[in-house]
Amino acid sequence: MMLIASLAIMAAGILIFIAGYSLRKRGKTSFIAGNNKVFVPNNEKKLAGRIGTVVMLFGSITILFPIVFQMIDGLEGYHFAIIAAVHLVAVFVIMGLDQMHI
Repeated sequence: MMLIASLAIMAAGILIFIAGYSLRKRGKTSFIAGNNKVFVPNNEKKLAGRIGTVVMLFGSITILFPIVFQMIDGLEGYHFAIIAAVHLVAVFVIMGLDQMHI
């Protein structure tokens, strides 16, 4: 049962990585909720590249987490939640930097 869960998590990580790669390569930020209504990017290509990199990093961590989970005693699911929260904050920081033209 654990193997099936690990494979499902790794498959989700692969999909997340592909989404980040696609975002970075296309240079479009239309996936952001409220894009061009609430949030208007100043440099869409740069913003997409930065967010795509963060998403690809999160996908890579998601792929590796089941393997590392087996290797490190004491690693729990909430550690992954903390990593996800850090990546979410990073996306908001990147969006803020875009608004400040940095």
